[in-house]
Parts: sequence; C-alpha cells; structure tokens
Amino acid sequence: MDATALDEWGHFHDWYFDTVAVGPNEEPRALKLGLYLGHRRATVTFEGVTCFHLGRFGLLNIVYSLRLLTPTDKDFARVTAELNQGERLSARRGANVACLYSTLGAELAVEFDSLKIGTNG
Repeated sequence: MDATALDEWGHFHDWYFDTVAVGPNEEPRALKLGLYLGHRRATVTFEGVTCFHLGRFGLLNIVYSLRLLTPTDKDFARVTAELNQGERLSARRGANVACLYSTLGAELAVEFDSLKIGTNG
C-alpha cells in the first residue's frame, strides 16, 4: 500500500480511534487499529511490525492524521526516536514508518512492512 490509499480515507482526519490489537507473538507480527466515524468503521492493519510506540491512549482518541513518513519528512527523526522507546523483538527493520497524529489522546509511531485498510460497515 502507498500513501494514496490513506489519501482516499482522508488520512482518517477526525475519526475516533478506540481499539488496539497485537499478535501473534511470532514473526510476522501485526498491529490492528479500530477506528470509527459515525456509523462507519475501519480496521487499519500494519503487517510485519518490528516496533511501535503508543502513547497517551485514553478514553477519547481523535485522529488528526495517519501518515507514512520518509527520511526526508521533518518528523521522521522524532518518530524514529519514539520507536526507540518501544520494545523491539527483532533485529530486522520494517520497510515503512508511519505516525498517527492526534487531535486528542493517543499518538502512535510504527515500523512495519505493509498496510491494509478494511471496512466494517
């Protein structure tokens, strides 16, 4: 997946983030985020996760933007520094880095290989 799929979803701006699931406890690991806006639900699945850092997850989490980052992005150094705070269970590095920026509540930095977006209504 490339950034155009996130463009199609408006980078989940103003969606609510309410669910986190991880597993399996072996390679390749996955991280799933559940989001909703009104009656619409989506699941964002990061596949081949090598490291992530989730901070400030609370009772209300409103997404400002979910973005794929490249080394030339101004936030890349900050996001990779956050990833260094996370638990790395593999010496392998993921092919991509993404950041979920928050309007309120949770922020996420994740290193992974691929991304899928599914709908739940």
